[in-house]
Amino acid sequence: MTIAIRYQTRNGNTQAFAEQIAAVAGVPAQSIDTPVEQADKTASAFMKSLDATKVKQIALFTTSGGPEMVSDKALTKITDEKGIPVIGHFHQVMGGKGMKIIGSAGGKLKDEQIQLVKEFAQKMLAQ
Repeated sequence: MTIAIRYQTRNGNTQAFAEQIAAVAGVPAQSIDTPVEQADKTASAFMKSLDATKVKQIALFTTSGGPEMVSDKALTKITDEKGIPVIGHFHQVMGGKGMKIIGSAGGKLKDEQIQLVKEFAQKMLAQ
């Protein structure tokens, strides 16, 4: 099984989770600017660029300042249209963590968040 971890982040939180997943999977976490085959700079464009003959399944992980966002459903809709099954979805509410008045800074996870995302990664790798 070949595993690729790609993330898009505004303030570092999603990257921090991607790096925890990467530690479990033993592969690097890379920005969606790093192509699997061909990728664009938005998550939806990245998902639309995936080749269903090469990507057999997807495990989504997202972060936000509140409940799962419309973009989570939009990403799942894209995978459904492509016929790529989503085998799991990890969403972490950060409650605005990482946002500051000028710019943004995030990426500091609590121990329990690290444990949760590592458990998610282990479960996804076992499938």
